[in-house]
Amino acid sequence: MDGFEKRRQNKKEAILTASLELFKEFGYNKVTVAEIAKRASVSQVSIYNFFESKENLKKELIRKLLKEHITSSLNILETCDTIKIKFEKLILSRIDYFKSFSSHFIIESIDSKVFRKEIGRYLPKEYVDEEDYKKLINAIQNLFEEGKKEGIFNDSIPTQVILYFIEMFQTYLITNPSVIQEFENNPVLSKDIFSLLLYGLLKR
Repeated sequence: MDGFEKRRQNKKEAILTASLELFKEFGYNKVTVAEIAKRASVSQVSIYNFFESKENLKKELIRKLLKEHITSSLNILETCDTIKIKFEKLILSRIDYFKSFSSHFIIESIDSKVFRKEIGRYLPKEYVDEEDYKKLINAIQNLFEEGKKEGIFNDSIPTQVILYFIEMFQTYLITNPSVIQEFENNPVLSKDIFSLLLYGLLKR
């Protein structure tokens, strides 16, 4: 990457970072392109050159966050940690992922416009590369299959049911954004939630 392309990429990243900060603080609808430009120290023209519209900027931001979340999840699943630790890190990373949006951004951008039309999927198809999605789902399924073989998870529970179980937890976070604020104010709550989720899956 030459100097021009590097400066261009840095400017684009600055816009995305500024957008996320402002959307989290004030909500998508209340933030203007002018405010984003000011926070990112760029011109409004630059924002339109990169993204064409505020709506497209939001979509690319969501794709970026999802891409980062998938990469983080896969990194967790590919470690040499124990099954339980991997599962704990996976759940906690999912909580942290929703924290990145904040209650404002979830309500305006995630709830009705993205996730609800993708019921039955772990992540929204419109915003995720299909190959990345399949790789993540396969890795999660393998985690639970390995856990069953090792006698950690209840092998009488189909893996698909376990995935739905996790999705129910995800859907609760989406439809109750105020809970995200509770997680931010009380870090111990995340651990307690994980313990409860794990208890429902353990072989007894």
